[in-house]
Amino acid sequence: MQTLIREIPPVTIARHMKPTPERFQHHEIVERNGVHRVVNTVHSMYEAGDIGDDEVSAADRWYREYLFATIGIVEEKSSDGRFREKGDVHTWMIGRGKCSVRISEIRERLGLCGHVRLEMMLAREMSFSAMARHLYPGLSEGRARMKVSAQCALLLEQLSYAYENMKNKI
Repeated sequence: MQTLIREIPPVTIARHMKPTPERFQHHEIVERNGVHRVVNTVHSMYEAGDIGDDEVSAADRWYREYLFATIGIVEEKSSDGRFREKGDVHTWMIGRGKCSVRISEIRERLGLCGHVRLEMMLAREMSFSAMARHLYPGLSEGRARMKVSAQCALLLEQLSYAYENMKNKI
């Protein structure tokens, strides 16, 4: 006897999953549009007034493109509430290739150091303190954290500008 297994879309699963109690203890977590998120460095800089909406949008776009280009994951774009159809394997891979090209262009424009900081800040969701320990092990924690925070704010401004230039070039 064969049983039929109904496949549940990943977006549906993600909406019903909540962080574990252990995760709640170690991170500040907020709920936006039914999705739980860790308060990250971008949110902290935005709340402090160090960056604006354009930089937050650029960071979000880079993160989504980076995920799609590197591991093929697409998060639902919650701002407009639309679901994107996956298409066939060919359109899926063409889309991944285009994202990969944009990530490579940004890496070339911002340099390797900028790209590494973007990965640490956005993809790995490292705090300023954790980044400071890796980048400036010889400095005091407070001074190193301030340097990293300023660098990240400047980097997000440059990222926003890079995306704007890419849009104008097209």
